[in-house]
This record gives sequence, C-alpha cells and structure tokens, in this order.
Amino acid sequence: MRLSSSRACVLWIALLVGCAEQGDYAVPAADRLRFESEVLPVLLRDCAFHACHGSAERFFQVFGPGHGRLDPLTRPLDPLTPAEIDHSFTRALSMFEPDDLEHSLLLVKPLAVDAGGAGHEGTDTLGRDVYQTQDDPAYRVLHEWVLAGGTGP
Repeated sequence: MRLSSSRACVLWIALLVGCAEQGDYAVPAADRLRFESEVLPVLLRDCAFHACHGSAERFFQVFGPGHGRLDPLTRPLDPLTPAEIDHSFTRALSMFEPDDLEHSLLLVKPLAVDAGGAGHEGTDTLGRDVYQTQDDPAYRVLHEWVLAGGTGP
C-alpha cells in the first residue's frame, strides 16, 4: 500500500503524539485557526513560490492559490483546500524546536544571519534573506505564533 504524502505526514504526527504520551517528544498543541488566519497567509506570500516551498521536492511545503498545489489537478487559482491547510500546518509544526522555540527552524531559516538567523538558500536577487530583521511585521507574525507554542495569544 502506498501512502500519499499528506497521509504519511498525518501518520508521522500521530506517531509523534503517541511518543509524546510516553514523554519522548512534545508536539505543540497548536492553534490551527490562528495558523490559518494569520500565519498561512504570510507563508503563502513569502515562502510558497514554485522554486521554494511551493515545491513537492522540499520538506517544508506550503501549497495554495497562485502557487504550487498539493493535488496537481487543483486549478491554480482555486481556494485553499482543507488538505492543503492541513499539510502546511503539520509541516509548519514540524519546524518547531519544542525545547527551544526561539531557535525553531521556522524562525531561524528565513531570517538574515546578521539578525540572528541560520542562513537560507531562498535569497532574492540582491542576496537578501526573506526577513532582514526580527522587526519585519511578517516575521513578527511567525515569531509570536511559534513562541506561543503555536497556540493563541
């Protein structure tokens, strides 16, 4: 039996939750509605390009209208599907560092090294990272959600 990537991801999360009950790993109790209304629009705008995280080749994937689609049969400008939201949500959660949220990959990868980031291949034509400073309003949205453990304020 072959699993689709979204089902495999859900299975992976379920396995982590099972491990969390045994104390091996803490999966954040994330606020999906906040993700969908605040975080996902930022990720779609700043990360979901076909050559970046709108590609099936990347581990961290963000699919949606005007970008890559999880189901290739979805028309490019159709609204987000529940499966795309679920997929992007679980992938974003996988970028959390539960023991040190401030250093989660979702925060340090898109941030310029000079601003405390880890470096990122997704630079613009001038060699700049997605976010130049921690004061960038879009970065603040990600930062606040991650530091809240993916939950509400």
